[in-house]
Amino acid sequence: MTLHRWHKLVFAFLFVAGTFDAPSILAARDTSGAVLAEPGPAVPITAGFRPVPREASQAVRPDCRDIAPPRLISKVADPSRPDDLMTIRDFGSMGLDASSPPGFAVSPSGDRLVVQVRQADPAANSYCQALVVFDLERRNLPPIVIPIGSELSRQSGPIHGLSDFQFGTASPLTPRWSPDGRWLAFVERKAGFDHLQLVQARGGSAVPVETMSGNVIAFDWSTDGTAIEFTTDEALQESRQRVLDEGRGGYRYDARFWIESETEPHLRGEFTPIRYRAQIGTGGLISQPSRQPVTRSPGDGSLVDHAWVEPDDTPKVAYRSHPHVRIDGVVTPCMAKLCAYAEAAWLRPGSREVVFVRREGFAQADIAVYRWRIGTKVPVRIVRTADAFGGCELSARHLLCGRERSAYPRDIVAIDLEGGRIRQVVDLNQEWGNIRPARIQRLQWKNKFGIPAIGDLVLPPTTPPGPLPLVVVQYSTRGFLRGGTGDEYPIRPLVDAGFAVLSVSRPLDYNIWLARQGTAFSQRQLALDWTDRVSVHDSLLSGLREVERHVPLDRDHIAIAGLSDGASTATYALIHSRVFSLALLSTCCEDPDVYTTAIGPAYNAFLEAKEFPVPWEKHEDSWRKVSLAMNARGICAEIQMQLADREARLALASFTKLRQAGVPMEMFVFPDEYHVKWQPEHRLAVYQRNMAKLIEWRTRPPVACFKPG
Repeated sequence: MTLHRWHKLVFAFLFVAGTFDAPSILAARDTSGAVLAEPGPAVPITAGFRPVPREASQAVRPDCRDIAPPRLISKVADPSRPDDLMTIRDFGSMGLDASSPPGFAVSPSGDRLVVQVRQADPAANSYCQALVVFDLERRNLPPIVIPIGSELSRQSGPIHGLSDFQFGTASPLTPRWSPDGRWLAFVERKAGFDHLQLVQARGGSAVPVETMSGNVIAFDWSTDGTAIEFTTDEALQESRQRVLDEGRGGYRYDARFWIESETEPHLRGEFTPIRYRAQIGTGGLISQPSRQPVTRSPGDGSLVDHAWVEPDDTPKVAYRSHPHVRIDGVVTPCMAKLCAYAEAAWLRPGSREVVFVRREGFAQADIAVYRWRIGTKVPVRIVRTADAFGGCELSARHLLCGRERSAYPRDIVAIDLEGGRIRQVVDLNQEWGNIRPARIQRLQWKNKFGIPAIGDLVLPPTTPPGPLPLVVVQYSTRGFLRGGTGDEYPIRPLVDAGFAVLSVSRPLDYNIWLARQGTAFSQRQLALDWTDRVSVHDSLLSGLREVERHVPLDRDHIAIAGLSDGASTATYALIHSRVFSLALLSTCCEDPDVYTTAIGPAYNAFLEAKEFPVPWEKHEDSWRKVSLAMNARGICAEIQMQLADREARLALASFTKLRQAGVPMEMFVFPDEYHVKWQPEHRLAVYQRNMAKLIEWRTRPPVACFKPG
């Protein structure tokens, strides 16, 4: 497993007392007809490269008039622009996993649905956020919009023994209905912490359930709706304060440091969540939360009948999983072949039937929903689709999921558990129907090791004459074709600007592939040979050959773009081929003198545990296969880096060596950013600069040394 690939798996997360004020809902309405408060002036976003000045962004309040979807859509087919992507209404997890918190919830009676929506506003460098409540029975009614604050809750979690690592991705905040359907509990970030709030489902002012110096990390209603139980990370926050106090006398440099990004140590170890219970009285009166003994986390279901997905014990590196169910204290797994590679599972209320979602098909690119009755050996498939699901919730007769299609942003669909019909319930981004359609074709291929992979070839509606310049965007193509992993390369605007785009999914890790085939292997040898990088590179070249079967390419103008594992694929390709005359990188680079000194002791321990070739001085030939700095004089392409400040130090060795070797390159560093950039003005600037670079690059010959081959 490669270094960045390991991080990808980790980032996926193996991710006051008072009374309610219940005024009538404000009467102001936006163009959607949705009930809305405090409209402000519209701020146009240009499609060219024109970052918002810092002083302007600090003075502008977010314009949230468009937080609710419009009711009337024009039928004009416009070309896509970067700001069309920037202002998509998002909810739930950034990733695509059916087990993720969905970002929406259906009312107990099934007649309403609430979505916790976030929408970037680059002009204000902020977010519009709201609870949007839809009436599922009276669809002619406009949704109720309950505005919430503009602070973005971002994910954090453990990595390499560090307890509080920040990732930059938005937290998949999901509201919860009270059992009587009158109230909504939700998490809102205020003054740097995730706080629990309560609001009437018909609208009004939200009130805090707590005002603690910590983040609410889980919450749930009591069965009778008279109380809310929640857990906080106050213990972690108290430990963080002790670390800050330690700095007065100087920090001892040890395994707590991730010096690449910060000069203060992180926390290590596990911290027990603190559990509270707040009583909810008549009219919404909230009692002061009382501390409770921690027997379970709210919502974990460990003491009740439920279903879940559990990874197999052996072989661990195969990452194979099956659904399990607990009924009356008895746990039963489904070990049938059709139960393997399950993503999420639910027990149908009042039954002995489990609904689960699994990956299947070529390169496991499809998603399928199954029913499995306890006591039977073979599950029954309900439906299979090439679409992707990002968080699901089970109701009595349907599985509701956030769905992404290649051509459309995430919507919410209901899957009939008997007939398998998929019906759209809510479309938060109807304006996307105004965007001029592109031609999208799913391609399939295998590399020289026999590992399957997929890619989506995206072409303009009308192919211009002659060979097309191509941009390869990485490294997962399932779902909406937005901007690749990390969302930095605007696919549809590039296509409308005349580029062909190949959005690729990297093949399965080579060691996982071997484990699933039952083939023994030496992890040490795979690491020394960087075999997974070889596998990914060969898959990439195989994908390009497949593209050329469908469209002629301008071989002087093939670019590659990527973040994390995608950046590793790009730099490896620059070292080992003459295919790409431009590389756009969001992270960089795998150079041994930096990797083994500039990150921290915890990362060094990880390298040793995973049997990577360290100390690097004894394995120079191995590192030469992946290091840009060690191959600087052989690189023949232009390079543009747009990096988070917390990761930019990793690029310094390569940047210096490449500049000294005469490689044309630029590096841009964005302040207060993480592995995935979160600030809207930064994200728009990245979009625009990448587009501007590509448009300028395609109008002239490549660097003098470049000869395609």
